[in-house]
Amino acid sequence: MNPADTPATSTRLPSAFWRQFAASTTSNLGDGLVGAAAPLLALSLTNDSRMISAVSFAAMLPWLVLSLPAGVFIDRHDRQRIMTGANLIRAALFGVLALSIVTDVVTIWMLLLLVLLLAVCEVLFDMSAQALLPAIVDDHLLEKANGRLYAAEVAANSFVGLPIGAWLFVIAAAAPFGLQAVALTLAALLLASITIARPFVKNPVSSSYRKSFASGFSWLWRHPLLRTLALMLGAANMCHMFAQSVFAKYVRDELGLGPRGFGLLLATAAVGSILGGLVGSRIAKWLGPSVAIVVSYSMFAALEIIPAVLPEVWAVVGAGALMAVFGTVWNVITVSLRQRLIPQELFGRVNSVYRFIGTGTSALGAVLGGQIAFYFGLRATYVVSAVLLGVVLIVGAPQLLRHARTHMAPERTPAPPSIT
Repeated sequence: MNPADTPATSTRLPSAFWRQFAASTTSNLGDGLVGAAAPLLALSLTNDSRMISAVSFAAMLPWLVLSLPAGVFIDRHDRQRIMTGANLIRAALFGVLALSIVTDVVTIWMLLLLVLLLAVCEVLFDMSAQALLPAIVDDHLLEKANGRLYAAEVAANSFVGLPIGAWLFVIAAAAPFGLQAVALTLAALLLASITIARPFVKNPVSSSYRKSFASGFSWLWRHPLLRTLALMLGAANMCHMFAQSVFAKYVRDELGLGPRGFGLLLATAAVGSILGGLVGSRIAKWLGPSVAIVVSYSMFAALEIIPAVLPEVWAVVGAGALMAVFGTVWNVITVSLRQRLIPQELFGRVNSVYRFIGTGTSALGAVLGGQIAFYFGLRATYVVSAVLLGVVLIVGAPQLLRHARTHMAPERTPAPPSIT
């Protein structure tokens, strides 16, 4: 064997990764169909900004409530089985939603309930997927693997799925949800077929769930870099959700677009995410990971201003595409960093605390966004977001850069010891 092809130095991703890649791409295609159809369905059931934003609230609430117990659960059970089971349950729920639309019994309250249940499964699936990847991909290939996954996710979800989902919704409202049920079933079968080189080994766990939560929180809070990233991500996701939770209404009322235009608008912005997934690791090497993160966050704040002051289709598309580029760069760098720095036996619970802080705040953002839009107008959601993100950047960037000098060189800083 050529030494260059040994597992320690190989640049080729293993076959197990490509099965996960295929499962992820399949389910994300269906997610794109639903991503366009669900807001349109909500808009067809109510015109109240608060109720429309409540759909986003239901989708994000499990990240706030379940992230911590889900992390402990993932550390105690086979992650591959969790992902497979979660997809099968989601497939069944989407089947129920499609049937309720066909029989004309769907209501906004039924939609909220089903979205909430789907989000519970999504929490378990997404957190397990991040914990599973290091078991099938070598450490030095994590950025490459994450970049491929993000690029494929955006291509299938946003670039292909969103416009088709909007188009299908106009023709047959139930079709996007029924197709997602099929896609998730196929993804579950693909995941179940993966043979993992480093399979899950259940460690004896003597501590209670409460002590497990505490150990994950303690580990993250004592890691200054990951703590800072989690807090900054939490602020970014909360602020972004102000406008995102009522975006379908913004597109209709401010831009004057119908369902097909809504899907195309979302798809064109996705080009930026595809580019970010493909070049994220290169940007990190060019600027340095810490500078790339700060630049990305600066763009999060600056780009929110454009839809507020210039509600034109071309401006919103351009801002969305750039936001997607820098959002994907942030994700590629920070997810790979977590996978590298957090010990595998603690990954589920530590990552759950990170996601609780970084993603759970989206639920609060959805509620606040609906209120801001209802009382101050749709454009005000972008203004408030830009101001708050600017404040967080001023406070957080210096701390991030200082801690990055110590913790962002994996060859010099191996993962800290486990906390038992």
